[in-house]
Amino acid sequence: MRVLAFDFDGVLCDSSREVFVVAVDTFSVLEPRAELLGVLGPLREEALAGGDRFRNHEAYRRFSDLLPLGNRAEDFGVALRAIEASKAISDQAGYDAFYAELPATWRDLFHRGFYEARTRLREADPDRWLALHLPYPELVGALERHRGGVLPSVATAKDSRSVRLLLAELGLTGVFETHLILDKETGIEKTVHLRELQRRTAVDFDDITFVDDKLNHLIKVEPLGVRCVLAGWGFNTDRERVAARRLGLEVAQLDDLDRTVFKGV
Repeated sequence: MRVLAFDFDGVLCDSSREVFVVAVDTFSVLEPRAELLGVLGPLREEALAGGDRFRNHEAYRRFSDLLPLGNRAEDFGVALRAIEASKAISDQAGYDAFYAELPATWRDLFHRGFYEARTRLREADPDRWLALHLPYPELVGALERHRGGVLPSVATAKDSRSVRLLLAELGLTGVFETHLILDKETGIEKTVHLRELQRRTAVDFDDITFVDDKLNHLIKVEPLGVRCVLAGWGFNTDRERVAARRLGLEVAQLDDLDRTVFKGV
């Protein structure tokens, strides 16, 4: 049986509104005097209300351009700090250097604060929180078409409570077996998720396909022997898609899932 592992945010679910809202909420707690909050506040309200105009603002465009270079929740804060500082970052090396400049204590506080802010929003208004997430109908349909032909799994830095609620909202509860939903508690690196997935399924690494929207995750996982596919519909830009093809990795789009993600199933 072939195993198909999906990242969650940006791959199984369009969570761009939720990520932005929670990131701004966390940033406002840690940096209450930041001038950037005067810009971010109205954009947050637009995103929370389900609008799309916030996406056209330069601050959000810079935020979304930096997200592919990060790995975990603290990176949302790093991106906002870079915008606040008017830091020009164009590649992974530049991002990594700026990340290292920030105190580890601040990054840790943002990481913890992000999950606390998400929990507050989710518990205070579950319906509004759920509405911030949108499905990818093409992917949902493909998973239904190939049900039984592949063993789907989740490998994510998201918390399991949120994942379970959102899978139910997306109509995917029965698609993923509970023991194959590996969340942030599994480990920091996606290599840890994939090693654990291989252990739980007892398949060879070359029978696992990993679909993630972060090129830096795929680069780290590929040496395991896993087939890696970049989800071109997620948190990435032409910068990552061009680099992925240069590295010989497949880049999938929602209109070619059978040919790319589900190839050979």
